[in-house]
Amino acid sequence: MSSPSKVTMYVDGSSRGNPGPAGIGIVIFADDDEIHPIEEISKYIGITTNNVAEYEAIIHALKWIIANDAAHATIKLDSELAYKQITGTYRIKSPRIAPQLKRINTLKNQIKDVLLVQIPRTGNKLANRLAQRASKKVQVKHHKFDQQQLLEQ
Repeated sequence: MSSPSKVTMYVDGSSRGNPGPAGIGIVIFADDDEIHPIEEISKYIGITTNNVAEYEAIIHALKWIIANDAAHATIKLDSELAYKQITGTYRIKSPRIAPQLKRINTLKNQIKDVLLVQIPRTGNKLANRLAQRASKKVQVKHHKFDQQQLLEQ
């Protein structure tokens, strides 16, 4: 099955602790059908903060768009902080987030048409469930934050 040229994606990040074991969840729909997902992604991303996990979910969504040649995409997220930082409404204070914003902007520039939309948390249950499932996949005894690992992906 070929990928549609227009997709709607729901993304979320989750961290058990701050930092703690973290995961991302992405649900992808062909734009004309938001009932039957064409793909669901649930991925453990290591020990990180919730905010970093939110950004990683967006980065993975953008990479999916590029890899699947989707020319038009809407990415829906429930993180007010990530949305407002990416759109420039809020300043970025954390040095951990600045490299991720740079990655997002680099990826966005490779896509013909991508729109980010902030939605209520209640409208993002599927992606949230996938992110939480991924963050619970690994039992961790030591919570050591390693952002370099994420930047190398």
